[in-house]
Amino acid sequence: MRGVFAALLLLLAACGGRAPPAGPPRDGVLDRAADAARDALNQDQPVVAGRLYAQALARARERDDAVAIDAMGFGQATSALARGDAPAALAVAREVRAELARRGRGASAGLLLAEATALFRLGRMAESDALARIVASRGAENPEAALRAHFLVGLLAAGRGDLPGVEAARAAIGAPDQLAYRADAVELEGLAALLRGDAATARLQGVTAAALRRDSLDYRGLSRALALQAAALERLGEREAAADAWLRAGRGAAERSEADARGWLDRAQQLAGGRADLLAAIAQAEALLAR
Repeated sequence: MRGVFAALLLLLAACGGRAPPAGPPRDGVLDRAADAARDALNQDQPVVAGRLYAQALARARERDDAVAIDAMGFGQATSALARGDAPAALAVAREVRAELARRGRGASAGLLLAEATALFRLGRMAESDALARIVASRGAENPEAALRAHFLVGLLAAGRGDLPGVEAARAAIGAPDQLAYRADAVELEGLAALLRGDAATARLQGVTAAALRRDSLDYRGLSRALALQAAALERLGEREAAADAWLRAGRGAAERSEADARGWLDRAQQLAGGRADLLAAIAQAEALLAR
């Protein structure tokens, strides 16, 4: 899965998954650990990646290299997000940010984005929004992080029913080429349509967003797109189709032990009526949460 952290992976890839060169000679131990960690993330092995990034962070500290400490802290936080451990991601992001502050340095946009994402996952929306807006304002430093931050700001706006906020975030994303950011744009368009009461458009945008998320291997985002479809189908009065969409969203989220899974599966059950096949599939998905 790539989840919300899909764009964070793009940021890691942009710098090769390692600390930027600080001048010769390079530290081969640090580079090898960082490269192996990045490869583990790309192969959907976040536990392995987290262990390797922890080793790389320790090496960066041994080097007393602030740039590498920031980069490896970002990698470790991203690995924690990938395995669904938002508290761990928040802890390492804040620990590294405090360490950098003691040196009189600010954190990178990537590290701040990882912290904002962790806060979002933990339901600390006001803190997440404030940090995401800081990252969004730093597009000249890191355009990829800024794009993802605009998306996060849009999700937060949608959660509080702020249509102008969603529309502003969508406009800020523009027309990106990469699948992950195109999916962000389409998802925000669907959320805006839902807030305007245009359920038919919201459903279509949810279908498009789901396809883009699937193609970019962003399965956390895919579950969100299915939930968008489900909400739209409910408003259109298509209860059984909505139940099936909630089931599919919840099943994917349950595979990753996400907090949203329970609510989505509960909604599927409420709409399933007497459909034995749907109820059986919901029960199977709920069993995933008990693992």
